[in-house]
Amino acid sequence: MPRKVFVAGEILTAADVNTNLMDQAVMTFADAAARTAALGSPSEGMVTYLANTDSLELYTTVWGPVASGFDASVTITASNATWTVPSLGSPVVKVTVIGGGGGGGGNFSGGTNGSTGGTTTFNAAAAGTVTATGGNGGRQGGANQDGLAGSLGNGSSNGGQGGVWANNSQTGTEGNGGLTTISYLDLTGITAANVTIGAGGAGGAGSTQGGAGGRGEVIVEYVAGA
Repeated sequence: MPRKVFVAGEILTAADVNTNLMDQAVMTFADAAARTAALGSPSEGMVTYLANTDSLELYTTVWGPVASGFDASVTITASNATWTVPSLGSPVVKVTVIGGGGGGGGNFSGGTNGSTGGTTTFNAAAAGTVTATGGNGGRQGGANQDGLAGSLGNGSSNGGQGGVWANNSQTGTEGNGGLTTISYLDLTGITAANVTIGAGGAGGAGSTQGGAGGRGEVIVEYVAGA
């Protein structure tokens, strides 16, 4: 939103009042529903105060705490889990989703490639779904060279270690870590989210097998309610 310097004698228009005064004030509402009814199309940078939760919130693409504000978190590692939404001081939560790591490739002697890690998903119905794919497995060691790395993962370090041959010269490479995806979701009206955790990819076979990739996980950060 703009800033305007007024000069003596200038006519104060309705647009000036709305844009430069009203929309840039800290507006007070009884609750989030009252705010939504009054501000059908909020602008980035608006700040409001909600009386029912005593919370100061900033609008970016969704309403959220002015500062990071998150004072509680939960890490979900169980496959096909249901996360029950606790009492929230703000409806906006930060969701970090990590895919399963790829398995490491086996060594040269009878080696195979490691398997791709599984996809991790956080599904909060109408609030949105956050997904992170698994990392690719490492390749088996070659006759005269190390195995080639799988394609790039991003953000996590849960890829499996490559298998090692007896003379340590023809090692399968490590699998890649799963993708990391971070999103902010407004959980207004949401009571539970369904979570699928991507399993780590299996390590490639060989006289020395590659290590399995680490499983994925979901981390939810939020402002705890009363």
